Amino acid sequence: MKKRLALVGAHPDDCDILGSGLAMRYRELDWDVMFVSMANGDCGHHEMPRQELAARRKRETEAVADMLGIEYVVLDTSDCEVFPTLEQRWTLLRVLRRFEPDLVVTHHATDYHPDHRYTSQLVGDVSYLLKVPHCCPDVPALRKDTVHAFFHAWRDTARPDSFCVAIDIDDLWQRKVEVIAKHESQMFEWLPWVDGQDMSLIPPPEDAEGRLRYVDERRGPRAERIADLYRERLCELYGPSRGKEIRKAEAYVAAPFPTSLSEENYRELFPFFGG
Repeated sequence: MKKRLALVGAHPDDCDILGSGLAMRYRELDWDVMFVSMANGDCGHHEMPRQELAARRKRETEAVADMLGIEYVVLDTSDCEVFPTLEQRWTLLRVLRRFEPDLVVTHHATDYHPDHRYTSQLVGDVSYLLKVPHCCPDVPALRKDTVHAFFHAWRDTARPDSFCVAIDIDDLWQRKVEVIAKHESQMFEWLPWVDGQDMSLIPPPEDAEGRLRYVDERRGPRAERIADLYRERLCELYGPSRGKEIRKAEAYVAAPFPTSLSEENYRELFPFFGG
């Protein structure tokens, strides 16, 4: 049966960085995918005015949507203002009800950025309410359970104790690099600057090939760390021989919301192990 995946991030590049490999796996099956950004990304730059930056980042998400064949929703909340208010709760509830996801993945509750943590809380706040008809009756309540999971925490260096799934993205890595590189304002301007890089001495490359190599060099090690952290789980899911060879992975962890990712439901939502 056709499934629907919703990734809910705080900022316009979060879903791409943390979960675009899973999105590509779903699209390989011709399943539907939606990325949601709870904020418009208007603070993620050291030079551009906020309104201009928000418009630019929206265009970057549109380029990703075209590339992956997905829906990409960017809400109009400013950066650093994501908060579990009723207004933001009902906005997210309506977005998810209209999409009718089978699996929703969001930031880990312990992630480093307040926008990430509050996005996680908002997803948890609506997880049960998706099925409650009198909440936002203008959009029909769902008549099915929606499974919930977290991305592996951005800067966590330990595998969680709760149920988890790790997926092989070796064959998707180059395409994931291309997806991430669509967020030019972040990858080649804001993030190097905020990480302390002297842009006058070491400017990011301007040619397309150099930019892809630049993203690969900076993002590849994290995907490799996840594969190492979840090596035992990869061997369980793909078999020992293949599991030991996987170099890059994404990981998804059970979220403490109704109908969490579990041993009982993960095979329907991740049917591609060992393929």
